[in-house]
Amino acid sequence: MGQGTAYEVLTRLRRVDWGNDTAAFGHANSCALLMREYLRRTALWARASGAADAWPFLGIADRVAADVTVPADAAAELEAVLAGLAPHSLKVTCRAAVRWAVLREQGVGLPADLPDEPYEPLLLMYERGGGYYLEEFHDLNGAVIRLGKVESTLSPPRPFPRWTA
Repeated sequence: MGQGTAYEVLTRLRRVDWGNDTAAFGHANSCALLMREYLRRTALWARASGAADAWPFLGIADRVAADVTVPADAAAELEAVLAGLAPHSLKVTCRAAVRWAVLREQGVGLPADLPDEPYEPLLLMYERGGGYYLEEFHDLNGAVIRLGKVESTLSPPRPFPRWTA
């Protein structure tokens, strides 16, 4: 499953039950794996774009093609979906995923050695039970991942199974 168009990403975000904290407990292990994969992918992008200071929740499209913008109707719909959500980084990643989809739709050339769908693991995690709490750890409602640094997150990737939502 790929991220799809900006409107497909919006549809996925609309379907997330952000208020159901108990849903994540049933998917704690897969949510932890998905968050780790998201962190690994964005660490690669952060290192390559000189954005380690913005990691782990960065808008990669901002670094790749700053002129790419989300259509006004999609941006308004996205803000309606995000109203009242916390933490702020959750909103950042949702906006970044939609903007990434626009970048992909516009055919912006990307380096072949970097992940082409950096937000897909996070979108799948959201679909399995919403968000997370952020302090020095990511609390995924049943699994905890220590928040490291870019370089410590760049360990060789494990095979990433295709999760179904």
